[in-house]
Amino acid sequence: MQRLATLTGQSALMLALLTPLAVQAVDQTLDERVSALEDLRISGSVRLNYTVQDWNDAQTDRGGDFRFNALTLGIDTQHRAVRLSAQYRWYDAANGAMVHHAYFATDLTEQTEIQVGITKVPFGILPYESHSYWSDASLYLGFNDDYDSGVKVLTKSGRWDLQAAYFASGDASPTDPQRFSFDVVSDASGPQQNQETHQLNLRAAYALQERAEAGVSVQYGGLYNQTTRGMGSVAAAALHYTASYGRFGVETQLMRYVYSAENPAGVSRSSVQLGGFGATYLAAAKANMVVFNLSYDLPWEGGIVDQVRLYNDWNRVYKDHAGFSDSQINTLGIMVVTGELYTNFDITSARNVPFIGPGDYETAFAAGDGSNGRHTFFNIQLGYYF
Repeated sequence: MQRLATLTGQSALMLALLTPLAVQAVDQTLDERVSALEDLRISGSVRLNYTVQDWNDAQTDRGGDFRFNALTLGIDTQHRAVRLSAQYRWYDAANGAMVHHAYFATDLTEQTEIQVGITKVPFGILPYESHSYWSDASLYLGFNDDYDSGVKVLTKSGRWDLQAAYFASGDASPTDPQRFSFDVVSDASGPQQNQETHQLNLRAAYALQERAEAGVSVQYGGLYNQTTRGMGSVAAAALHYTASYGRFGVETQLMRYVYSAENPAGVSRSSVQLGGFGATYLAAAKANMVVFNLSYDLPWEGGIVDQVRLYNDWNRVYKDHAGFSDSQINTLGIMVVTGELYTNFDITSARNVPFIGPGDYETAFAAGDGSNGRHTFFNIQLGYYF
């Protein structure tokens, strides 16, 4: 009994000593959780589209389609020195759901950041080289708003903005076209067996003045063929200039790309297979591309209208192969900003571009869509961003 009493006394003493520590630990955990919640930022968007396509007689007869386009959800948070940024997107039934980006980041110095994960490829005009909903040909060729899996270093020094990156692969399985970024994809079982790998990117931009930038981008990577087990290559380079002159804005870019595939006999090297949003199609293996975009902000503010921007985005793909027809897109549009609601009114006209026109979208960026005709669609996009 005496031993039991001694043990009971010791237990009581230990409990008395440990209770404040336990409470402190619980309080600290709660404080950390509250702090983590305070550092968590949730973002996203909801987008709707109204479209009238001149090649779709049934749609034109019924006055076009007004449909859900996309729902996006993103998180950004930080714990101590490490940040996390990620976003997932749900599109309409035809385009599915997919990761947009997901990476960890930390600061190496006050001017230098490193990102690891699925992050934006540093190439050309950033963050986007268009004003419209449809974007431009370089998006569908994999050189605009592209995200791949690897590591990227960003640094600023004076007027210089420098970025270097290594990407081991794309943003999804090399045989899966259900992806946000348009990349070279291979068939699960078929003749197209090329995959992007071991890609290096360098981008240097110089601020000529507060609202003007000139830059150069280079990209080089491997193109592995599963059939021949040979390693081809992908090379691209671009010069860009962006500036704002009062209410006027200009975006220009000259680009050259070359896909050198190690295909087996019987598979043409004049084109490669790209994929994105669940679709696959062929693109010219060698081409030059020109981008020329203009914009003007109207002096119209007041009431619920915060900004009205007029723009015209023009781009053309000049293909090396003599038998291939060039691809071209022109979009004339107006963007109206009302708080967090962005509404774009676009008239897009294109020739030999996938998904625009009744021709063969699988060959539009290569030989052409078979019609070489110009087709136009009118689109209204309502996007609410939070």
